[in-house]
Amino acid sequence: MTGDALADAHEILALLQAKIDSRDADELFAFFEEPAVLIGSAGDGRDTERRRRYLTALATQPESLFWDWQEAIPFYESDDALGFAAFGEVAVSDAAGEQRYPIRASLLGVRSADGWRLRHFHGSIPASF
Repeated sequence: MTGDALADAHEILALLQAKIDSRDADELFAFFEEPAVLIGSAGDGRDTERRRRYLTALATQPESLFWDWQEAIPFYESDDALGFAAFGEVAVSDAAGEQRYPIRASLLGVRSADGWRLRHFHGSIPASF
């Protein structure tokens, strides 16, 4: 893996956070390639319609969501794709406060004319939480 792979992984994670922060469901949905697979702690987006429903719920939930990624480990790199794992914490906050949970994820980012997009995201919170 090149040093650029790690920088690209962090860029993809930052782009994903920016899409979440926008709270724009269409913008978040457009960050995923077609086809793409999304598996999250609260459900899945195994097809286009499920992915749209999942991402819309995520973008429009009343709580704020922030991923505090502490480590990214690239495992696949080509001219137009990057696969990596990420580990850290997810913070969910509202007027009552903030809750943090450990999270781990695997992602496949692909380069497009518009920059990085996701083809695969699988994020999970360990079962003990």
